[in-house]
Amino acid sequence: MGKGRAAVALHAAILGVVVWLGVLAGHGPAVAASYDFTGHWTGTAQQEGQPANALTADFTSTGPKTFTGTVMVDELCTVNGKAKPHMKVVLRVECNNGSIVKIRGRLDRATQTMQGTFAEFRQRRLRHRGTFVLSRQDGSSSTTTTTLPGSQASGHAQILHGPAPSSPAPGVTLFTASVPGDGHWALSPDQGRVTFVNLAFQSADGNVQSVDLTDCVATYVRNSAALTQMLDCPFQLPPGTYVGLGVGVLTTFEVLINDSVNGFYTDPASPNGITTSPPVGGPQFASFVVPGPGGTGTVLSAQTFFTTPIVVDAGAPVTVDIVADMIHTVFANVSGGVPSFDTSLPLPAVQLVASLEGAGKVEFYSPTGTALDTLMPGPTDDESGSVRVFYASPGQASYVFSPVPGPSQAWSVSPATSPVNPGNGFRAGGYLGLDSGNVLCWALPSDYTYASYTELCEMSVVTTVGQTTTLRCQQMTTVPPPLSGDTYASGCPAITPDEQRTLTLVAN
Repeated sequence: MGKGRAAVALHAAILGVVVWLGVLAGHGPAVAASYDFTGHWTGTAQQEGQPANALTADFTSTGPKTFTGTVMVDELCTVNGKAKPHMKVVLRVECNNGSIVKIRGRLDRATQTMQGTFAEFRQRRLRHRGTFVLSRQDGSSSTTTTTLPGSQASGHAQILHGPAPSSPAPGVTLFTASVPGDGHWALSPDQGRVTFVNLAFQSADGNVQSVDLTDCVATYVRNSAALTQMLDCPFQLPPGTYVGLGVGVLTTFEVLINDSVNGFYTDPASPNGITTSPPVGGPQFASFVVPGPGGTGTVLSAQTFFTTPIVVDAGAPVTVDIVADMIHTVFANVSGGVPSFDTSLPLPAVQLVASLEGAGKVEFYSPTGTALDTLMPGPTDDESGSVRVFYASPGQASYVFSPVPGPSQAWSVSPATSPVNPGNGFRAGGYLGLDSGNVLCWALPSDYTYASYTELCEMSVVTTVGQTTTLRCQQMTTVPPPLSGDTYASGCPAITPDEQRTLTLVAN
Protein backbone atom coordinates (compact mmCIF):
# COMPACT_ATOMS: atom_id res chain seq x y z
CA MET A 1 0.00 0.00 0.00
CA GLY A 2 1.04 3.63 -0.39
CA LYS A 3 2.98 5.43 2.28
CA GLY A 4 -0.04 7.45 3.46
CA ARG A 5 -2.31 4.41 3.77
CA ALA A 6 0.43 2.40 5.48
CA ALA A 7 1.01 5.21 7.96
CA VAL A 8 -2.70 5.45 8.75
CA ALA A 9 -2.99 1.71 9.34
CA LEU A 10 0.20 1.56 11.42
CA HIS A 11 -0.86 4.67 13.31
CA ALA A 12 -4.27 3.16 14.04
CA ALA A 13 -2.83 -0.13 15.22
CA ILE A 14 -0.27 1.49 17.49
CA LEU A 15 -2.83 3.68 19.21
CA GLY A 16 -5.33 0.92 19.60
CA VAL A 17 -2.84 -1.34 21.28
CA VAL A 18 -1.43 1.34 23.50
CA VAL A 19 -4.71 2.41 25.04
CA TRP A 20 -6.03 -1.02 25.38
CA LEU A 21 -3.11 -2.27 27.39
CA GLY A 22 -3.75 -0.09 30.37
CA VAL A 23 -7.45 -0.80 30.69
CA LEU A 24 -7.17 -4.48 31.40
CA ALA A 25 -6.89 -3.89 35.13
CA GLY A 26 -9.79 -4.93 37.30
CA HIS A 27 -12.14 -6.58 34.79
CA GLY A 28 -14.79 -9.21 35.40
CA PRO A 29 -17.74 -9.65 37.71
CA ALA A 30 -15.68 -11.03 40.61
CA VAL A 31 -12.55 -9.77 42.39
CA ALA A 32 -10.02 -9.36 39.60
CA ALA A 33 -6.24 -9.06 39.47
CA SER A 34 -5.17 -5.83 37.78
CA TYR A 35 -2.23 -5.56 35.43
CA ASP A 36 0.17 -2.63 35.30
CA PHE A 37 0.89 -1.99 31.63
CA THR A 38 3.29 0.89 32.20
CA GLY A 39 6.40 0.33 30.10
CA HIS A 40 7.71 -0.13 26.57
CA TRP A 41 6.15 -2.61 24.10
CA THR A 42 7.14 -3.59 20.55
CA GLY A 43 5.57 -5.69 17.81
CA THR A 44 3.92 -5.45 14.40
CA ALA A 45 0.69 -4.17 12.83
CA GLN A 46 -0.62 -5.52 9.54
CA GLN A 47 -3.38 -4.16 7.35
CA GLU A 48 -5.31 -6.76 5.32
CA GLY A 49 -3.44 -7.60 2.12
CA GLN A 50 -0.37 -5.54 3.06
CA PRO A 51 3.06 -6.25 4.61
CA ALA A 52 3.47 -5.95 8.39
CA ASN A 53 4.82 -2.72 9.85
CA ALA A 54 6.96 -2.31 12.96
CA LEU A 55 4.98 -1.25 16.03
CA THR A 56 6.07 0.36 19.33
CA ALA A 57 4.09 1.61 22.31
CA ASP A 58 4.72 3.40 25.61
CA PHE A 59 1.85 3.86 28.03
CA THR A 60 0.69 4.48 31.59
CA SER A 61 -2.35 3.01 33.34
CA THR A 62 -4.87 5.58 34.62
CA GLY A 63 -7.17 3.34 36.65
CA PRO A 64 -8.14 -0.26 37.40
CA LYS A 65 -10.14 -0.55 34.18
CA THR A 66 -9.02 2.29 31.94
CA PHE A 67 -6.07 3.57 30.00
CA THR A 68 -5.71 6.82 28.09
CA GLY A 69 -2.81 7.77 25.92
CA THR A 70 -1.39 9.37 22.84
CA VAL A 71 0.85 8.01 20.10
CA MET A 72 2.54 9.95 17.33
CA VAL A 73 2.98 8.39 13.89
CA ASP A 74 2.02 10.89 11.21
CA GLU A 75 0.01 12.86 13.77
CA LEU A 76 -1.09 12.76 17.37
CA CYS A 77 -4.11 10.64 18.30
CA THR A 78 -5.91 10.17 21.60
CA VAL A 79 -7.18 6.86 22.96
CA ASN A 80 -9.79 5.82 25.52
CA GLY A 81 -10.24 2.15 26.41
CA LYS A 82 -12.25 -0.10 28.69
CA ALA A 83 -11.44 -3.53 30.11
CA LYS A 84 -13.89 -6.41 29.69
CA PRO A 85 -14.13 -9.88 31.32
CA HIS A 86 -11.75 -12.68 30.36
CA MET A 87 -8.85 -10.34 29.52
CA LYS A 88 -10.73 -8.79 26.61
CA VAL A 89 -10.59 -5.06 25.90
CA VAL A 90 -12.28 -2.53 23.66
CA LEU A 91 -11.06 0.97 22.88
CA ARG A 92 -11.66 4.00 20.72
CA VAL A 93 -8.94 6.00 18.96
CA GLU A 94 -9.56 9.51 17.61
CA CYS A 95 -7.14 11.28 15.25
CA ASN A 96 -6.99 14.85 13.98
CA ASN A 97 -7.35 13.65 10.38
CA GLY A 98 -10.89 12.55 11.22
CA SER A 99 -10.11 8.85 11.58
CA ILE A 100 -11.75 6.82 14.33
CA VAL A 101 -10.20 3.42 15.03
CA LYS A 102 -12.01 0.71 17.00
CA ILE A 103 -9.88 -1.98 18.62
CA ARG A 104 -10.66 -5.38 20.11
CA GLY A 105 -8.00 -7.61 21.66
CA ARG A 106 -6.86 -10.02 24.37
CA LEU A 107 -3.85 -10.21 26.70
CA ASP A 108 -1.81 -13.37 27.43
CA ARG A 109 -0.33 -12.81 30.90
CA ALA A 110 2.08 -15.74 30.68
CA THR A 111 3.91 -14.38 27.64
CA GLN A 112 3.10 -10.68 28.30
CA THR A 113 1.87 -10.50 24.72
CA MET A 114 -1.33 -9.06 23.35
CA GLN A 115 -2.96 -9.38 19.97
CA GLY A 116 -6.21 -8.45 18.31
CA THR A 117 -7.86 -6.62 15.43
CA PHE A 118 -8.48 -3.01 14.46
CA ALA A 119 -10.93 -1.27 12.12
CA GLU A 120 -10.42 2.29 10.89
CA PHE A 121 -13.39 4.49 10.01
CA ARG A 122 -13.57 7.92 8.43
CA GLN A 123 -16.85 9.80 8.10
CA ARG A 124 -18.49 6.63 9.44
CA ARG A 125 -17.21 4.59 6.48
CA LEU A 126 -14.91 1.59 7.01
CA ARG A 127 -11.50 2.32 5.47
CA HIS A 128 -9.13 -0.39 6.72
CA ARG A 129 -9.02 -3.56 8.80
CA GLY A 130 -6.00 -5.29 10.26
CA THR A 131 -4.34 -7.20 13.06
CA PHE A 132 -1.55 -6.50 15.53
CA VAL A 133 0.66 -8.25 18.06
CA LEU A 134 2.62 -6.50 20.82
CA SER A 135 5.02 -7.83 23.48
CA ARG A 136 6.25 -6.18 26.64
CA GLN A 137 9.99 -5.50 26.61
CA ASP A 138 10.81 -4.66 30.22
CA GLY A 139 9.66 -8.06 31.48
CA SER A 140 7.83 -6.67 34.49
CA SER A 141 4.25 -6.98 35.61
CA SER A 142 2.24 -6.02 38.65
CA THR A 143 -0.69 -7.79 40.28
CA THR A 144 -2.91 -6.18 42.90
CA THR A 145 -6.38 -6.76 44.27
CA THR A 146 -9.04 -4.27 43.25
CA THR A 147 -12.24 -3.35 45.02
CA LEU A 148 -15.22 -4.14 42.83
CA PRO A 149 -18.63 -2.47 42.53
CA GLY A 150 -21.16 -3.46 45.14
CA SER A 151 -21.75 -1.66 48.43
CA GLN A 152 -19.93 1.34 47.01
CA ALA A 153 -20.72 5.03 47.22
CA SER A 154 -22.18 6.68 44.15
CA GLY A 155 -20.28 9.82 43.30
CA HIS A 156 -20.52 12.78 40.96
CA ALA A 157 -17.66 14.96 39.75
CA GLN A 158 -19.22 18.33 38.97
CA ILE A 159 -16.95 20.28 36.64
CA LEU A 160 -17.52 23.99 37.30
CA HIS A 161 -16.44 27.07 35.36
CA GLY A 162 -13.69 29.15 36.92
CA PRO A 163 -13.80 32.93 37.53
CA ALA A 164 -15.32 35.01 34.73
CA PRO A 165 -13.54 38.06 33.34
CA SER A 166 -14.76 41.46 32.30
CA SER A 167 -13.48 42.00 28.76
CA PRO A 168 -11.53 44.18 28.92
CA ALA A 169 -10.94 44.98 32.56
CA PRO A 170 -11.54 48.67 33.35
CA GLY A 171 -8.45 50.79 32.80
CA VAL A 172 -6.86 48.45 30.23
CA THR A 173 -6.14 50.10 26.90
CA LEU A 174 -6.51 47.74 23.95
CA PHE A 175 -4.63 47.98 20.68
CA THR A 176 -4.94 46.13 17.43
CA ALA A 177 -1.87 44.30 16.16
CA SER A 178 -1.51 42.51 12.86
CA VAL A 179 1.31 40.41 14.34
CA PRO A 180 1.89 39.86 18.09
CA GLY A 181 5.15 41.04 19.55
CA ASP A 182 7.96 38.56 20.08
CA GLY A 183 8.19 37.02 23.53
CA HIS A 184 6.40 34.74 25.97
CA TRP A 185 2.62 35.16 26.09
CA ALA A 186 -0.08 34.08 28.53
CA LEU A 187 -3.24 33.21 26.62
CA SER A 188 -6.86 32.92 27.78
CA PRO A 189 -8.60 30.78 25.15
CA ASP A 190 -12.12 31.72 24.08
CA GLN A 191 -12.95 28.04 24.50
CA GLY A 192 -11.12 24.95 25.70
CA ARG A 193 -11.65 21.21 26.04
CA VAL A 194 -10.21 19.29 28.99
CA THR A 195 -10.42 15.49 29.31
CA PHE A 196 -10.82 14.33 32.91
CA VAL A 197 -9.74 10.69 33.23
CA ASN A 198 -9.70 9.77 36.93
CA LEU A 199 -9.94 10.75 40.57
CA ALA A 200 -7.31 9.32 42.92
CA PHE A 201 -8.52 9.26 46.54
CA GLN A 202 -5.70 8.90 49.09
CA SER A 203 -6.82 6.63 51.93
CA ALA A 204 -5.91 7.18 55.54
CA ASP A 205 -4.29 3.71 55.49
CA GLY A 206 -1.87 4.75 52.72
CA ASN A 207 -3.64 3.10 49.80
CA VAL A 208 -4.96 4.95 46.77
CA GLN A 209 -8.40 4.32 45.30
CA SER A 210 -8.37 5.43 41.67
CA VAL A 211 -11.82 5.77 40.11
CA ASP A 212 -12.37 6.28 36.41
CA LEU A 213 -14.24 9.13 34.77
CA THR A 214 -15.75 7.95 31.48
CA ASP A 215 -16.43 10.34 28.57
CA CYS A 216 -15.69 13.25 30.90
CA VAL A 217 -14.63 15.96 28.42
CA ALA A 218 -15.53 19.44 29.66
CA THR A 219 -15.91 22.38 27.27
CA TYR A 220 -14.83 25.69 28.80
CA VAL A 221 -16.23 28.98 27.46
CA ARG A 222 -14.22 31.89 28.86
CA ASN A 223 -17.04 34.39 29.34
CA SER A 224 -19.48 31.97 31.00
CA ALA A 225 -20.57 32.87 34.52
CA ALA A 226 -18.34 31.73 37.37
CA LEU A 227 -19.21 28.33 38.87
CA THR A 228 -21.54 27.43 36.00
CA GLN A 229 -21.69 23.63 35.79
CA MET A 230 -20.04 22.45 32.57
CA LEU A 231 -20.35 18.70 33.11
CA ASP A 232 -21.39 16.02 35.60
CA CYS A 233 -19.33 12.81 35.57
CA PRO A 234 -20.53 9.86 37.71
CA PHE A 235 -18.21 7.41 39.46
CA GLN A 236 -18.21 4.68 42.10
CA LEU A 237 -16.02 4.95 45.20
CA PRO A 238 -15.31 2.20 47.77
CA PRO A 239 -16.18 3.16 51.36
CA GLY A 240 -13.30 4.34 53.52
CA THR A 241 -11.58 7.31 55.11
CA TYR A 242 -9.74 9.62 52.73
CA VAL A 243 -7.22 12.40 53.33
CA GLY A 244 -6.47 13.72 49.85
CA LEU A 245 -7.50 13.72 46.22
CA GLY A 246 -5.79 13.88 42.83
CA VAL A 247 -7.68 14.96 39.70
CA GLY A 248 -6.17 13.42 36.55
CA VAL A 249 -6.47 15.09 33.15
CA LEU A 250 -5.05 14.17 29.75
CA THR A 251 -1.92 16.03 28.68
CA THR A 252 -3.63 16.73 25.34
CA PHE A 253 -5.62 19.96 25.36
CA GLU A 254 -7.82 21.59 22.74
CA VAL A 255 -8.31 25.35 22.56
CA LEU A 256 -10.04 27.87 20.33
CA ILE A 257 -8.50 31.35 20.22
CA ASN A 258 -9.92 34.28 18.24
CA ASP A 259 -7.90 37.32 19.30
CA SER A 260 -8.01 40.13 16.74
CA VAL A 261 -6.52 42.55 19.28
CA ASN A 262 -3.16 40.79 19.65
CA GLY A 263 -3.25 38.70 16.49
CA PHE A 264 -3.67 35.09 17.71
CA TYR A 265 -5.93 32.55 15.96
CA THR A 266 -6.07 28.77 16.31
CA ASP A 267 -5.94 26.81 13.07
CA PRO A 268 -5.58 22.99 13.20
CA ALA A 269 -4.32 23.03 9.60
CA SER A 270 -1.31 25.18 10.45
CA PRO A 271 2.01 23.55 11.49
CA ASN A 272 1.92 25.05 15.00
CA GLY A 273 -1.85 25.02 15.47
CA ILE A 274 -1.80 28.79 16.02
CA THR A 275 -1.34 31.62 13.50
CA THR A 276 -1.38 35.41 13.26
CA SER A 277 -3.91 35.52 10.41
CA PRO A 278 -7.61 34.62 10.66
CA PRO A 279 -8.09 31.22 8.98
CA VAL A 280 -10.57 30.85 6.15
CA GLY A 281 -13.87 29.97 7.79
CA GLY A 282 -12.71 31.35 11.13
CA PRO A 283 -10.62 29.92 13.99
CA GLN A 284 -11.23 26.29 14.98
CA PHE A 285 -10.16 24.09 17.88
CA ALA A 286 -6.49 23.11 17.74
CA SER A 287 -4.72 20.64 20.03
CA PHE A 288 -1.34 20.59 21.71
CA VAL A 289 0.34 18.22 24.16
CA VAL A 290 2.35 19.09 27.26
CA PRO A 291 4.78 16.60 28.86
CA GLY A 292 3.52 14.16 31.47
CA PRO A 293 5.06 13.95 34.96
CA GLY A 294 8.80 13.52 34.67
CA GLY A 295 8.49 13.98 30.91
CA THR A 296 6.57 10.71 30.39
CA GLY A 297 2.99 9.53 30.51
CA THR A 298 -0.22 11.09 29.25
CA VAL A 299 -1.94 12.13 32.49
CA LEU A 300 -1.22 15.06 34.82
CA SER A 301 -2.76 15.14 38.29
CA ALA A 302 -3.74 18.19 40.35
CA GLN A 303 -3.32 17.26 44.00
CA THR A 304 -5.25 18.61 46.97
CA PHE A 305 -5.08 17.64 50.64
CA PHE A 306 -8.18 17.59 52.82
CA THR A 307 -8.38 19.82 55.88
CA THR A 308 -10.26 17.06 57.73
CA PRO A 309 -10.59 13.34 56.94
CA ILE A 310 -13.48 12.50 54.63
CA VAL A 311 -15.44 9.39 55.66
CA VAL A 312 -17.29 7.70 52.79
CA ASP A 313 -19.99 5.20 53.72
CA ALA A 314 -21.34 2.49 51.44
CA GLY A 315 -24.35 3.73 49.52
CA ALA A 316 -23.83 7.36 50.58
CA PRO A 317 -23.61 10.00 47.82
CA VAL A 318 -20.29 11.75 47.22
CA THR A 319 -20.02 15.04 45.31
CA VAL A 320 -16.69 16.46 44.19
CA ASP A 321 -16.78 20.02 42.84
CA ILE A 322 -13.90 20.67 40.44
CA VAL A 323 -13.36 24.27 39.37
CA ALA A 324 -11.63 24.55 35.98
CA ASP A 325 -9.99 27.90 35.14
CA MET A 326 -8.30 28.64 31.79
CA ILE A 327 -7.43 32.33 32.20
CA HIS A 328 -3.70 32.74 31.55
CA THR A 329 -3.10 28.98 31.68
CA VAL A 330 -2.10 28.48 28.02
CA PHE A 331 1.31 29.80 27.03
CA ALA A 332 2.80 30.63 23.65
CA ASN A 333 6.13 31.84 22.35
CA VAL A 334 6.40 34.28 19.46
CA SER A 335 9.68 34.45 17.52
CA GLY A 336 10.04 36.57 14.40
CA GLY A 337 6.30 37.10 14.44
CA VAL A 338 5.61 33.33 14.34
CA PRO A 339 3.66 31.93 17.33
CA SER A 340 3.79 28.40 18.78
CA PHE A 341 2.33 26.81 21.88
CA ASP A 342 4.83 26.49 24.73
CA THR A 343 4.90 22.77 25.59
CA SER A 344 8.28 22.73 27.34
CA LEU A 345 7.01 22.02 30.86
CA PRO A 346 4.58 19.49 32.41
CA LEU A 347 2.03 22.21 33.18
CA PRO A 348 -1.64 21.47 32.47
CA ALA A 349 -3.42 24.10 30.38
CA VAL A 350 -6.03 24.47 33.13
CA GLN A 351 -6.00 25.41 36.80
CA LEU A 352 -7.99 22.90 38.88
CA VAL A 353 -9.39 23.17 42.39
CA ALA A 354 -11.24 20.19 43.88
CA SER A 355 -13.57 20.50 46.86
CA LEU A 356 -15.82 18.12 48.78
CA GLU A 357 -17.27 21.07 50.72
CA GLY A 358 -19.04 22.86 47.87
CA ALA A 359 -18.02 25.93 45.87
CA GLY A 360 -19.01 29.45 46.90
CA LYS A 361 -16.79 31.97 45.09
CA VAL A 362 -13.63 32.22 42.96
CA GLU A 363 -11.24 35.11 42.27
CA PHE A 364 -8.21 35.68 40.05
CA TYR A 365 -5.78 38.54 40.73
CA SER A 366 -3.13 39.25 38.09
CA PRO A 367 -0.18 41.68 37.89
CA THR A 368 -0.91 42.07 34.16
CA GLY A 369 -4.14 44.00 34.73
CA THR A 370 -6.11 41.94 32.22
CA ALA A 371 -7.73 38.55 31.82
CA LEU A 372 -7.10 38.64 28.07
CA ASP A 373 -4.02 37.49 26.15
CA THR A 374 -0.97 39.37 27.36
CA LEU A 375 2.81 39.46 26.97
CA MET A 376 4.69 38.16 30.00
CA PRO A 377 7.62 40.14 31.46
CA GLY A 378 10.11 37.27 31.03
CA PRO A 379 10.76 34.32 28.71
CA THR A 380 9.70 31.75 31.32
CA ASP A 381 7.17 33.73 33.40
CA ASP A 382 3.97 31.70 33.77
CA GLU A 383 1.96 34.25 35.80
CA SER A 384 4.32 33.91 38.76
CA GLY A 385 2.96 37.07 40.36
CA SER A 386 -0.73 36.07 40.32
CA VAL A 387 -3.08 34.90 43.08
CA ARG A 388 -6.09 32.58 42.61
CA VAL A 389 -8.50 32.26 45.54
CA PHE A 390 -11.23 29.65 46.08
CA TYR A 391 -13.98 29.96 48.66
CA ALA A 392 -15.92 26.83 49.65
CA SER A 393 -18.49 29.25 51.08
CA PRO A 394 -18.60 32.93 50.10
CA GLY A 395 -17.58 34.21 53.50
CA GLN A 396 -14.29 32.42 54.10
CA ALA A 397 -11.40 31.55 51.77
CA SER A 398 -10.56 27.85 51.58
CA TYR A 399 -7.63 27.59 49.15
CA VAL A 400 -5.11 29.92 47.51
CA PHE A 401 -2.62 29.37 44.69
CA SER A 402 0.16 31.94 44.42
CA PRO A 403 2.95 30.50 42.24
CA VAL A 404 6.49 30.66 43.62
CA PRO A 405 9.45 28.29 43.24
CA GLY A 406 8.36 25.34 45.38
CA PRO A 407 5.00 24.75 47.13
CA SER A 408 2.55 27.44 46.04
CA GLN A 409 -0.70 26.41 47.78
CA ALA A 410 -2.24 27.14 51.14
CA TRP A 411 -5.44 25.88 52.80
CA SER A 412 -7.65 27.20 55.59
CA VAL A 413 -6.25 24.88 58.25
CA SER A 414 -3.33 24.42 60.64
CA PRO A 415 -0.88 21.66 59.67
CA ALA A 416 -0.99 20.58 63.31
CA THR A 417 -4.60 19.43 62.92
CA SER A 418 -4.94 18.36 59.26
CA PRO A 419 -4.76 14.65 58.34
CA VAL A 420 -1.41 13.25 57.19
CA ASN A 421 -0.99 11.42 53.88
CA PRO A 422 0.74 8.18 54.98
CA GLY A 423 2.50 7.80 51.63
CA ASN A 424 4.70 10.89 51.95
CA GLY A 425 3.80 12.72 55.15
CA PHE A 426 2.20 15.58 53.21
CA ARG A 427 -0.85 17.43 54.50
CA ALA A 428 -2.88 20.62 54.13
CA GLY A 429 -1.77 23.74 55.96
CA GLY A 430 -0.91 27.40 55.54
CA TYR A 431 -3.38 29.02 57.98
CA LEU A 432 -5.22 30.73 55.07
CA GLY A 433 -7.77 33.17 56.47
CA LEU A 434 -9.72 36.34 55.71
CA ASP A 435 -9.68 38.54 58.81
CA SER A 436 -12.20 41.11 60.01
CA GLY A 437 -10.35 43.88 58.16
CA ASN A 438 -10.94 42.04 54.83
CA VAL A 439 -7.24 41.13 54.62
CA LEU A 440 -6.36 37.69 53.26
CA CYS A 441 -3.16 36.10 54.55
CA TRP A 442 -1.40 32.75 54.26
CA ALA A 443 1.94 30.99 54.78
CA LEU A 444 3.79 28.95 52.15
CA PRO A 445 5.93 25.99 53.31
CA SER A 446 9.26 24.69 52.06
CA ASP A 447 7.48 21.36 51.51
CA TYR A 448 4.07 19.96 52.38
CA THR A 449 5.26 18.40 55.63
CA TYR A 450 5.32 21.98 57.00
CA ALA A 451 8.60 21.42 58.83
CA SER A 452 9.63 24.93 57.73
CA TYR A 453 8.29 27.84 55.69
CA THR A 454 9.44 30.18 52.94
CA GLU A 455 7.19 33.24 53.22
CA LEU A 456 4.11 34.82 54.73
CA CYS A 457 1.85 36.85 52.42
CA GLU A 458 -1.13 39.18 52.79
CA MET A 459 -3.39 41.34 50.62
CA SER A 460 -6.65 43.19 50.94
CA VAL A 461 -9.52 41.55 49.07
CA VAL A 462 -11.50 43.65 46.55
CA THR A 463 -14.87 42.84 45.03
CA THR A 464 -15.13 44.56 41.64
CA VAL A 465 -13.29 43.46 38.50
CA GLY A 466 -10.77 46.18 37.66
CA GLN A 467 -10.01 47.13 41.28
CA THR A 468 -6.41 46.85 42.44
CA THR A 469 -4.80 45.64 45.64
CA THR A 470 -1.24 45.18 46.93
CA LEU A 471 0.29 41.77 47.61
CA ARG A 472 2.88 41.97 50.42
CA CYS A 473 5.17 39.04 51.33
CA GLN A 474 7.96 38.54 53.85
CA GLN A 475 10.42 35.68 53.61
CA MET A 476 10.67 33.64 56.83
CA THR A 477 11.42 30.05 57.81
CA THR A 478 9.04 30.06 60.80
CA VAL A 479 5.67 31.80 60.93
CA PRO A 480 3.52 32.85 63.89
CA PRO A 481 0.49 30.65 64.61
CA PRO A 482 -3.00 32.16 64.49
CA LEU A 483 -4.16 34.23 67.45
CA SER A 484 -6.94 31.68 67.84
CA GLY A 485 -8.30 28.75 65.88
CA ASP A 486 -6.60 27.13 62.90
CA THR A 487 -6.44 30.11 60.49
CA TYR A 488 -5.46 33.73 60.22
CA ALA A 489 -9.14 34.68 60.11
CA SER A 490 -8.50 35.60 63.76
CA GLY A 491 -6.09 38.31 62.56
CA CYS A 492 -3.23 38.55 60.07
CA PRO A 493 0.25 38.68 61.63
CA ALA A 494 2.26 41.86 61.25
CA ILE A 495 4.94 41.56 58.56
CA THR A 496 7.77 43.64 57.11
CA PRO A 497 7.48 42.86 53.40
CA ASP A 498 10.51 41.88 51.31
CA GLU A 499 8.40 42.25 48.16
CA GLN A 500 5.26 44.05 47.10
CA ARG A 501 3.33 44.05 43.86
CA THR A 502 0.13 45.58 42.56
CA LEU A 503 -2.52 43.09 41.54
CA THR A 504 -5.78 43.65 39.66
CA LEU A 505 -8.89 41.57 40.20
CA VAL A 506 -9.38 40.46 36.57
CA ALA A 507 -12.02 37.73 37.05
CA ASN A 508 -14.49 36.56 39.69
